[in-house]
Amino acid sequence: MPDQLAVLLIEDRPDISVLVQQTLTRAESGSMRVERVDTSEKGLARLEAAAFDAILLDLNLPDSGGLLTFNRVRERRGPAALIVLASPQNEELALGALQEGADEYLIEGEFDEAALARRVRYAVERSRCRARETTLARGRAKILGFIGVKGGTGTTTVVLNIAAALARQGRSTIAMELKPDLGLFSYQLKHAPAANLSSLASLPSGRIDAAEVGKRLCTFPHGLRVLFGPQKPDEFRDIDPPAAAAVIRAASQLAECTLIDLPSLAFPMCQAAIRQCTFVSMVLERDAMSAHAAKLFLPLLHSWGISEQITGAIVNTRALAYTPTPMPEIAAQLSCPIIGVIPPAVELCAKASAAGMPIVFLDPECTFSSTLTELALRLGADTVKPMVR
Repeated sequence: MPDQLAVLLIEDRPDISVLVQQTLTRAESGSMRVERVDTSEKGLARLEAAAFDAILLDLNLPDSGGLLTFNRVRERRGPAALIVLASPQNEELALGALQEGADEYLIEGEFDEAALARRVRYAVERSRCRARETTLARGRAKILGFIGVKGGTGTTTVVLNIAAALARQGRSTIAMELKPDLGLFSYQLKHAPAANLSSLASLPSGRIDAAEVGKRLCTFPHGLRVLFGPQKPDEFRDIDPPAAAAVIRAASQLAECTLIDLPSLAFPMCQAAIRQCTFVSMVLERDAMSAHAAKLFLPLLHSWGISEQITGAIVNTRALAYTPTPMPEIAAQLSCPIIGVIPPAVELCAKASAAGMPIVFLDPECTFSSTLTELALRLGADTVKPMVR
């Protein structure tokens, strides 16, 4: 016999409630236990107090109506399958709920006993499968944060090329520009996205999920997917820390590797974003000023609980300084390992920008691309090891 399912019915109409309760409790030899409440507030209280396998929700209740009802319950659903009950006149509303994340919708009067029980059980099984997939994805997902210790270190170039290298290795990869102001992925990739982070970050954090992130991803060669930052001044806005964390969690459900081009530490959401990362790379140039900035940078990261084991430095020499600081001097100032040194590539960077693609795609055999590919392998491994010099 199938395992007994705990079902919460949130429905104020007695006739519908009795029909659903009797139908489900009779079905499959009592394999479903149905508890009924008649308002959304009571439903939310029960979800706080107990675990359910499925929720059957009427979208028009005495204290709440429409998608507002749905959104309130969805945010508290936990692992439960969420099934919407709708009248034939409200089927469009039910379809809207399905687009917003409902597992199933049922039209009143159009299901018999066997069909109702079967569709509830199927919805529960789909929800459980998604939960298992999410758990597996999180277990293997890499969330790699990259942050420049000062302006102009070439962090965006580093992120896009490491992401391209991971994608070329067959890794499911997302490159994300998590910035409250102008994003430059679009300049380097010569692509004007139809949607970007701005519309995503304006949503309540409870509504930011894998589906919403997926709608805003653009796909490039080798399956590399990109979430672009804001493109116009009217899209610039501070990102709430919970929203930033939700964007990263949702992206990590869609890819094996998520790479984040992070903003300055001056933004409040930066701490929340960095705490989601499995590894954080500081990007600095090969000069005394960058080395000094990195030296000051690390204690702040560590004060946030970011351990030395998940931090490293990438020294970018793509535009080599006139008086480069010797690498041993840079290493001596840092309390984290140097995991990569990017070779000079001024002309290649210009060609790649003109072509609208990362250097790793444009010229995969050059020294720059080989170095970035090795670094990508290091960052994609279970444990990130320092480079061997």
